[in-house]
Amino acid sequence: MRSSDRPLSRRQCLQAVLGAGVVAAPAWSAPSPLGLDQLLGYANSLPPLSFEEGGRVHGLFVDLFREMAAQLGLPGWVEIQPFLRLQQATMLGPGVVAFPLVRLPEREDMYLWIGPVLRRRVMLYRLAQRSELEFRGWSRLGSAQVVVNKGTATHRKLLEEFHVSPAQLQVSVNYTTALRMLVAGRAEFLAMNELAAAWAVRQLGLGTEVLKPLQELDGEGAYWFGVVPGARALAQQLQDALEQLRRQGRLDALRRQYGV
Repeated sequence: MRSSDRPLSRRQCLQAVLGAGVVAAPAWSAPSPLGLDQLLGYANSLPPLSFEEGGRVHGLFVDLFREMAAQLGLPGWVEIQPFLRLQQATMLGPGVVAFPLVRLPEREDMYLWIGPVLRRRVMLYRLAQRSELEFRGWSRLGSAQVVVNKGTATHRKLLEEFHVSPAQLQVSVNYTTALRMLVAGRAEFLAMNELAAAWAVRQLGLGTEVLKPLQELDGEGAYWFGVVPGARALAQQLQDALEQLRRQGRLDALRRQYGV
């Protein structure tokens, strides 16, 4: 189920967006120069950048989105959405912002991109105590299993670029579960971005030394915001707001707050 940081009446507004592609203008909000009365943030679950906890949505990207919306004089509401649902919702209107996104060639024309915000670095890990394990290359995995989070860019990279057999992948539904699977011995290796790996370690109360990085799988990417291609004025204003907050030190402050 999706999670929201809004009261039910505003959730109904979001349901109207998903159902009809229309945002009803609330009486409490004055129109902005963009012709919008609010921004709707759709986030895929990627802690510590965006996640649900205690019935509310948190994360570095979530807080940054709200501050960017405030720079535009607009309220910003956020919901956690599965990634495919997030893609569908983003296409419905110019007031919807998707995040955090990895900028891939096949997604390039789907969005106008705001950022980059944070570097994305994906690593291959093993448990530090499993010193007998060595990674000699994807073609020499043998019977070894790799845990990866389902539907992520890393999952796709393992299948399409490294040609890892699906039979050698243990697919997880979230990052903490993926780490649990590694700790339980269901796989020898873990492929995960380093921000999520550090978060999962903290969530499970494990020491920072529990994981041993073996190889960088992807170090060229970054995390971005995205808006519908027709929303050029919104994209530019969001980019300007991001750069202003960066100059003011807010991005660095949020990085310290969330430990990234």
